[in-house]
Amino acid sequence: MEDSRRAAALATILAHRIGPQRFDLWFNLQAQLGVSGSELTIQASSPFVRDWLRTNLDADLRACWESIAGTSATVSFQVIPLAATSPATRQLELAISPNDAESHSLEQAAPQNASERAPERRRRNAAKIEEPPAATNGAQRTKLSPDKCEKPVTPNLASFVVGPSNEYAFRSAELTARGRQQASPLLLWGPTGVGKTHLLRAVQQAYSRYRPRAVAIYLTAEQFTTHFVDAIRGAGLPSFRQKCRGANLLILDDLQFLVGKQRTLEELLYTLDSLTHEGRQVVFGSDRGLGELRLLGPELVSRLAGGLACEIAPPEFATRLGIVRQLAEVAGIALAEDAATLVATQITAGARELRGALHRLQALSTTTGQPISRDLADRTLADLARHNTRNVRLADIQKVVCDAFGVEPVQLRSERKARAVAEPRMLAMWLARKFTRAPLSEIGEFFGRGSHSTVIAAHRRVEKLIASEAHISLADHSCPMEEAIRRLETALRTA
Repeated sequence: MEDSRRAAALATILAHRIGPQRFDLWFNLQAQLGVSGSELTIQASSPFVRDWLRTNLDADLRACWESIAGTSATVSFQVIPLAATSPATRQLELAISPNDAESHSLEQAAPQNASERAPERRRRNAAKIEEPPAATNGAQRTKLSPDKCEKPVTPNLASFVVGPSNEYAFRSAELTARGRQQASPLLLWGPTGVGKTHLLRAVQQAYSRYRPRAVAIYLTAEQFTTHFVDAIRGAGLPSFRQKCRGANLLILDDLQFLVGKQRTLEELLYTLDSLTHEGRQVVFGSDRGLGELRLLGPELVSRLAGGLACEIAPPEFATRLGIVRQLAEVAGIALAEDAATLVATQITAGARELRGALHRLQALSTTTGQPISRDLADRTLADLARHNTRNVRLADIQKVVCDAFGVEPVQLRSERKARAVAEPRMLAMWLARKFTRAPLSEIGEFFGRGSHSTVIAAHRRVEKLIASEAHISLADHSCPMEEAIRRLETALRTA
């Protein structure tokens, strides 16, 4: 029973690490994953599959096992021959090793001279261009904007968790979806993982629902570039322009991808001018604001400045807690409320990192047979939070806390219990527990406290202040605890 639990947990973590589609392709169709003690057995359907898995996924398998068991594993790759090579296996062989197969097919079917090959190439290119870069119905949209990762929530406005960090961007997107946005282009920007793509796809979905006969196109900048290049090579440029410039709503994600692509930028500029001149809406997504998009050229940046730019900041505690609850509900994860609060407290990045934390908790819960309680989350996530940060020393934490609160290190380590000293001290211990591997006793001793229980008490006190959205007084102003922590963490990353 223990081995089956570990196998299920390993499968969950591996699917998250390499992607659900990739996992399904190999382990649901071509191989089986087994666990016996600390030995992992991969039973492949053919020598080709065995060799490919050994070459490409051995390290991933070992890393996932170590995250579950805490020890290294012995990985054994075996072949369980089938009566004949399955069509799916043959397709994989052709797809992953295309050179030999492609050369063989060219020998069999290639025309005898270049003049015979050229018309066929033009026909193939023309056929490719005839595929619309996007469309208003769901099936065609999926084709051109596939979600290569799992879809824990449907990209619609109702499933977007709104908070102070993204409310302005959400309201602007909502107006756009209803056809009431006056500013065009609209730029939604922010760091990775804050929900830009979710919001952009939600706008397209809602716009098509409110206006069924309108054309709403969603493309990444990479897709726009690819279709544009294919259109030039295949003499399909008029068709490409007609489709893009005939849209009622054009959404282009990852705008920063176009930096340095001069021909594509020129085409986008003409497309933008054509759409805005006719009163149609254009929405861009980017991982940086106007000041950092200067490399796109003054013409495009000036047009962006003439529209509306909305920042989506990293989610604050309340928003993260809402995201955790929603992800757990959609995934069917039984998560205690205090455990959800701890996840939102410990993982301060975006939705992807929160989803990864939930996957890890679910896998460990499956492995151990324990419910996802606060205790399990506390043991699991402290290490996870540290993995994504640089090596932080206790002295680094002391410095940034003293600078932010305007206190001296000797005061931080003193026996004083005045609020002006006690609050910075407990926050310093909270940060030390989160960002360092120092034992509780060492943290307590460094900050003038002899007992490790004082560190635990300080940690719980800070969490309560975060959950209650309490304010704390820094050296220059009073602000919510969440904002104070964000400032301190930013200082730690740049120290």
